[in-house]
Amino acid sequence: MKRGKCNLIILLAIVLSLFLVVNCTTVYAADAPAMWVSPTETNNIPIQIDVFQGRIQTGGSYWNPTYSYTYQVFLPGNANLADCFLSWNDDLQVTVDGLTYSSGNCPIPPLETEKNYVFSNGASITMITYQGSSSVIPVFIDIDESYTTVENGKDVVHTIAAMDNDTEHEKYCVGSIYINGTLYEMPKIKGRGNATWQEAKDKKPYNITLDSKIKFPGIDSPATKKWTLLAENLDHSLLGNRSGYWLAHELGIGQDTASADVWMNGEYQGCYTVTPKYDSFVTKNGYLIEQDNYLEPSVANGGDPQFTLNGLKESSGWSSCYNRITVKNMGDNLLKNADGVVDESPENMEAVAGQIQIWLQDAWDAMRSDTGYNSKGIYYTDYIDIESFAKMYLMQEYVKSYDVCAGSIFYHRDGMSDSDKLIAGPLWDLDNAMGSTYRNSSLGLADDRKNGDRRSGEGFFISNVTEYKTSVYKTLSIHEDFMQEVKKQYNLYRSEFNDLASDVRQMISEIEASARMNHMKVTDLGHNTGKNNHYYGSNTSLGSGIYEQTYLATTNSKTDWGNYVANLITYITTRSLWFENNICTHDYQEVSGSAIAATCTEAGKAADMKCSICDHVITGAEIPATGHTEEILPEVPATCTESGKTEGKKCSVCGSTLTAQETVPALGH
Repeated sequence: MKRGKCNLIILLAIVLSLFLVVNCTTVYAADAPAMWVSPTETNNIPIQIDVFQGRIQTGGSYWNPTYSYTYQVFLPGNANLADCFLSWNDDLQVTVDGLTYSSGNCPIPPLETEKNYVFSNGASITMITYQGSSSVIPVFIDIDESYTTVENGKDVVHTIAAMDNDTEHEKYCVGSIYINGTLYEMPKIKGRGNATWQEAKDKKPYNITLDSKIKFPGIDSPATKKWTLLAENLDHSLLGNRSGYWLAHELGIGQDTASADVWMNGEYQGCYTVTPKYDSFVTKNGYLIEQDNYLEPSVANGGDPQFTLNGLKESSGWSSCYNRITVKNMGDNLLKNADGVVDESPENMEAVAGQIQIWLQDAWDAMRSDTGYNSKGIYYTDYIDIESFAKMYLMQEYVKSYDVCAGSIFYHRDGMSDSDKLIAGPLWDLDNAMGSTYRNSSLGLADDRKNGDRRSGEGFFISNVTEYKTSVYKTLSIHEDFMQEVKKQYNLYRSEFNDLASDVRQMISEIEASARMNHMKVTDLGHNTGKNNHYYGSNTSLGSGIYEQTYLATTNSKTDWGNYVANLITYITTRSLWFENNICTHDYQEVSGSAIAATCTEAGKAADMKCSICDHVITGAEIPATGHTEEILPEVPATCTESGKTEGKKCSVCGSTLTAQETVPALGH
């Protein structure tokens, strides 16, 4: 058979199979009414939750799959199931377990138990109920899809579909939002992200803006209006970002997070990671910048100011580069004109960005010079807050994220004076980290032994990365005083690294029900294609010796969530052990003058020991008091004319009297 004819037949087969699937789905959905669970005073549901029709492939082949269709009820962890009833719009009756119900009083199925519902029109459906964790915050978003604005002389309706189909994240919606039962106005919600936005069709990440500042339940941060809902589409554990962000928050270079189950206009979206938007806390005198590879539109067309720095290396033979610096947010005081009015015109924003670029070029010139001094004779630590940069180096080394060279690297500065230094953070974007790796040869192989195998908790990472991009942190590592600060910060926060596994185990126990509910709703990403970043086709051993790790097979997030989180714990446990043994091999020396000698009555102290590499100090152990050494003072007999003395005791070391000698009177003649 000729190739062209064969291809045509295959194409027709694909079209036919797709038609049959779509047709089957449409007919099946049309038989039964649309259903929902209405809010009541006692069921803890603030707005209507729609029943979702799920389709799961149960067999067949890629070209000719077979499916089961199940109606799914997704409820928040705090819902009172006994007061949740099914409603629909027509006069149909439904029979369940031999009992007949009308709309509004039909019970939902018991948790994770399939029930058959037979309607009076003959439609027969299978329904199942899932409920999230009571520790996960329920969030209900109510979008006003009738909201209309006039743009370029035309009415524009702000719908969810338009927002979700906008890859540029310019289209937005408005509405209100219930967070843990409290209602807030929400003047804006729009899409965010790149890879996670592109890869999943039914769970989108969003940025939301509220009409007032709030403290999100469970998140340790100042109140803010701007919040981010991370979809975690590339990480089926749903805890990779939360794990790293928690550790960074403990180090003071990251933002706290919480997990939330999210519904939008009645449809369950999934379990999200909630965090303050990365630029939430930019000061009025400061700014936040990002090093990344994405080309911004011009400022005149709505983009953020963007520039490059001399000496930041572009990629070779790739369409994008990693020397782009984007000014993500500028404080209002930076944008004020001569009249004291905030001027957000493209011209003024570009002018302020130009000032930032000049200062940042000087800072980068100092960082990348062998001596640490730029041509102006200014040392690199006069530009950067070395403590925060050292902490970020530790974080990037710990999580093994290729973004240390590629992008999503944030810095902020709280003012423009000479005393205002560039501060590292917040840590961001750990979709490809903590043992999760994106299989893209342009970014370095996930299991590249030369680079320490990014999936493994063993080995150095930053020092081994292939630098066809430029890493600020790899560059800083050439300076001895910077690496000494890295080791110093590790020793100050050693317990936080060592305790991370137990912290994450707590997160796992808190979100399990919600994570499993998420995976029953969200379409699984591709396997073994780089889209499922924790994918292991079978149990896989990595590392060696005490660092040997076994990662469990993760082929289906609907059934293997336990393996995904077990693998995350395996990475964290191994990485913490490796850090303990390799980040600082101490060279301890006595601290002169720190020893205190013990006396007969006072305790002393051994000399303090200080590491010459990282300044870590081990306080000398206490030396007990020695106690007195007895010396016998002999008896002096009395005579007829001379008095005598009884026997006594004193300390031969300090001379203290232990037993006084008493006078014996003369005997007389």
